[in-house]
Amino acid sequence: MAQPFSVTVPPATFIELRESCRIGTRRLRGGRLEVAKFVLAHPYETAFASAREVAIQSGVSTTTVMRLVSDLGFETYASFQQLFRAELLRGRQ
Repeated sequence: MAQPFSVTVPPATFIELRESCRIGTRRLRGGRLEVAKFVLAHPYETAFASAREVAIQSGVSTTTVMRLVSDLGFETYASFQQLFRAELLRGRQ
């Protein structure tokens, strides 16, 4: 049985987040995998969507979104979301 996916230090950039999710997809299953696929495919939507909105778009519960956020090492959804906002700002420069 695969070990649960979890990191202790959250990714500092969107690129690191993408890589963490790519590596983690070998262990991500079900809803968490769906959330990871959604947020990576829709970074600009994720930058401003609530956890509930991401859950609806991913077809999972808000709890599942929060579990992935925690698995990635973030303490809050807002800190997770900040990576997406920073990527949006970086893209505008």
